[in-house]
Amino acid sequence: MATKNRSSARASTLDRQFGHPSGVMGSVVGYAMAIEHKKLHQAVVDRLVLSQEDKVLEIGFGPGTAVKLAARHAAFVAGVDPSMEMVLQAKRRNGPAIRSGRVQLQRASASALPFANETFDIVFEVNSFNHWDSKESGLTDVLRVLRAGGRFLMALRQGHGPSLESDLEMLAELLARTGFSQIECERHQLGHGGAFVTAHKPYKVTFSDLMLVLFLGG
Repeated sequence: MATKNRSSARASTLDRQFGHPSGVMGSVVGYAMAIEHKKLHQAVVDRLVLSQEDKVLEIGFGPGTAVKLAARHAAFVAGVDPSMEMVLQAKRRNGPAIRSGRVQLQRASASALPFANETFDIVFEVNSFNHWDSKESGLTDVLRVLRAGGRFLMALRQGHGPSLESDLEMLAELLARTGFSQIECERHQLGHGGAFVTAHKPYKVTFSDLMLVLFLGG
């Protein structure tokens, strides 16, 4: 029983480090994530199909490898992460882009994004969603900082609990309830397997828009 408890405690500590890396162990975890998730980060950035006009935000950037990849294509890439260890590690990895003003990284949570309304064309996260303090508050703030028509891409990891399909159904409902539209899910086999989820911020329809449609239709 004691051995089982020690194993459970070690697993819990490791899980906390992956969710919020800190100290020496957090630094090691960050470098491990950079190596382990290399192919996944590249796949995510490829799916974003970035242009030189895009302003992009990553939530939970970890060691900053996906930020570095995105900065090669986008006009500007910002990132937030609650771990100061990851902020420091990611800043070292993205030093030149930060100094040129194309990348901005800071410590913050998903539910309190330090940006003005409708700042970004694209927001994405990679395996960080399950570590958000408040998923609903975080999604609400993502919707706030996205421009109308903007995209939100999530890369979710296959967990050890209920089936991923069940998780995706609940997530789709939560995204729709928050105000997102055009929600699509696609499984992937990268790393431990998981799914990509894409959602959009709807365009606002004003009274003037409605009158124009009625006028053109009449």
